[in-house]
Amino acid sequence: MSTISRYIFKDTVKTQFAIFAVLMLIFMSQTFIRFVSRAVRGSIPTELVTQLLSLSIPTMANFMLPLSLFLAVLFTIGSLCSQSEMVVMRSVGYSRMRLLTVVFFLALVTALLNASCSLFLAPWSEAKQLELINKAKSDPSVMSFESGKFINLMNSTIYIDEDPEGNGNSNVNAQLGKDIYIFQKGDSNRQIGSTVTLSSEGAIKYDKDDLMWLTLKNGISYEEQVLAHKQRISTFDRYDILVPEATDVSGKEKVSAKSTKELFNAKTKAEMAELEWRIVQPISIFVLVLLVVPLSMVNPRQGRFAKFLPAICIYISYYLFAFGLKSSIARENFEVFPGIFLVPVLYTLVFTIPLNLMDTEFVSRLLAKKTGAKNV
Repeated sequence: MSTISRYIFKDTVKTQFAIFAVLMLIFMSQTFIRFVSRAVRGSIPTELVTQLLSLSIPTMANFMLPLSLFLAVLFTIGSLCSQSEMVVMRSVGYSRMRLLTVVFFLALVTALLNASCSLFLAPWSEAKQLELINKAKSDPSVMSFESGKFINLMNSTIYIDEDPEGNGNSNVNAQLGKDIYIFQKGDSNRQIGSTVTLSSEGAIKYDKDDLMWLTLKNGISYEEQVLAHKQRISTFDRYDILVPEATDVSGKEKVSAKSTKELFNAKTKAEMAELEWRIVQPISIFVLVLLVVPLSMVNPRQGRFAKFLPAICIYISYYLFAFGLKSSIARENFEVFPGIFLVPVLYTLVFTIPLNLMDTEFVSRLLAKKTGAKNV
């Protein structure tokens, strides 16, 4: 690699790393806020926020890697052109092909990282996230019982009005609080009515088999009797309730959480679309990065951001087109083949190849011949 190539390579890598770090910081902050809001609502335990956030990194990196390289090439080459450095490079024999070789090498490295994320790390992290969330929903021992918050356990909803310690309750053999309200949803198929229980105080305890028991004291219960079409009211001094563990809370598995190996045996259109999307992502890096090189070539008088808007519009349209085809395949409105592979092929033929040929010697001679023929 020549000195000029190393210079362009280092400058582009530095810019890519800076853009990637900024983008990851922004999206990590948004994801952190989303997980914190879910924890406040009681849908996930507070203790899982950090783990879920760290597991989101591969999925976010999967989307940030192509964008960071795209912008890095756009800014770096645009800066070289705006400062007339590219003119000097060409005058000493540094051709566009050598520039494309450097950019292609950067795209290759980024594509390998992107492929590891899209094919392996991102699906694994999403599956791990679902596993942690489902475990939290099925295992009441990981839920924190805090005042002023609704806690959902199986078919019951618990609300604690006052925390006796004033600083939050743990979930291990602790005094639960005062003024506790419990709503248990009925089952119409089994003709079991809903129940509302009010208690002045309560506590959480574990027996020798590590089963969680909710002990309520000095309360009243309102039970709906479906068959009798009336309500039964009963009072109690002490009431022990076994908090059950859910047997199946996973529901429908997300296609994006399935491993790539499973998707190769895909049976549904949604799984086929997901597999195509994972394969297309690394390919897209080559198409978009080689496309942005000619868009980065600007006149020094135009400034480095002269073609920034068209480049970003092409980038956004590429992924919108890909997402649209993915959704159409999943809904069985579009054929699996060519499927999402149509996007990189189409953009290569319409944008990447024509734009890179535009400033070549062959095209210049062809245009010169046409101009000469018209003048004659």
